[in-house]
Amino acid sequence: MFPPFILAKLYVKSTLKNTATGFEFTLKNIIDSTLLIGIGPITVGDKVYEGAALTMAVPDKSVSGAEISSKNSIPARMGIPITVSVTGSQLNPGQNKIGVAATTSDIGMIKFEINDTVA
Repeated sequence: MFPPFILAKLYVKSTLKNTATGFEFTLKNIIDSTLLIGIGPITVGDKVYEGAALTMAVPDKSVSGAEISSKNSIPARMGIPITVSVTGSQLNPGQNKIGVAATTSDIGMIKFEINDTVA
């Protein structure tokens, strides 16, 4: 198991931004290639986002959080960006703390927090 401070380095700084339907950010695998077989919950303050409110995308595939599984996984290759989109409320201006949870095929559940300002 990797400590949360190492996992937080998966977050690409300054990629947190509001979208028309919520917000998104980018992760980049710097540890080892794996398959993402689950995503969520994503938390912002007291708001919790799960299932269909989440989408993970790599350059050649996009999967809803409700559909991601061991049979419909997202490849998390070294150095390839993964965009995490959240449908819901836009983020407030200024600093935001976001809790990220995901499940990988080899390690299982990973959890970490990121702090960033909306770009």
